[in-house]
Amino acid sequence: MIVLKIIGGIILSILALIILILCVKVRIFAEYSDVDTNVRLQWLFIKIPLYPGKKKEKTGNSEDTSKNAKKTEASAENAESTETTTADSSSDEASSKEVNETSAENTEDSTVKKASTKPDNSLLKLIYSAHGIDGLLLIVRRLFNALGSFFGGLSRSIVIDELYIDVMCNKNDAASTAIYYGEVCSALFPMLGALVTKYKVRKYDINVYPDYLAKHSSANFAVSLHLYPIYVVGISILLVMRLLFKVLFRLVVKCIPLIKNKQPTAEKSAVSKKANIK
Repeated sequence: MIVLKIIGGIILSILALIILILCVKVRIFAEYSDVDTNVRLQWLFIKIPLYPGKKKEKTGNSEDTSKNAKKTEASAENAESTETTTADSSSDEASSKEVNETSAENTEDSTVKKASTKPDNSLLKLIYSAHGIDGLLLIVRRLFNALGSFFGGLSRSIVIDELYIDVMCNKNDAASTAIYYGEVCSALFPMLGALVTKYKVRKYDINVYPDYLAKHSSANFAVSLHLYPIYVVGISILLVMRLLFKVLFRLVVKCIPLIKNKQPTAEKSAVSKKANIK
């Protein structure tokens, strides 16, 4: 009993530790400018650069070039030796090709006969015969509903901590710059309003202005958001349960009678073949 209590305490402590770790938020930072773009992920004390990632250091270029030169010389010598051997092996290949062609024709005929005798017991055919077109459409609709609820819950779990957008508008002349400034404002501000109403945004600011003296337009933005892994795990478990009970379970229940009906027919055909042979 003491050993079981110790094992149970260890298992409960491990589960509690996993739950506590999953309750720690995952942060994602993204920054964009005309000079550089950075996307990184932070969880606990772990920082993972997503873009541009870690750059590999280039070392030993002279050694690589010398190795490549040696490889090219060796390949040239091998090519000269192979040219002499190909002439001798060409006559043997011609005779072996004829034998292979005749054996290939015989194997193709045997495979075609076997394929024609095998019954078509594919899973899609069983599902179609059990449910029909309406049933298949209903299953596909339930599948997409489950996936839609999963991605909807995932989007609701995202919290945007900070969102800053800075856009400078410029065109060739003053008139086109003013028109372009109005187009950018009419596109960005409704988009920001829809984003604020759909997601949880704590701090946000957007700055759009025309610059008649600049040479070209520019845009900068910075985003920081977070989500909780335990919420994502819970949504994933709900998705798996919905797929199991609303899709797979119903498919299996309705396909079992068809499989049972096909088994005696297969046994009867095997018995009839044996009788004919006798």
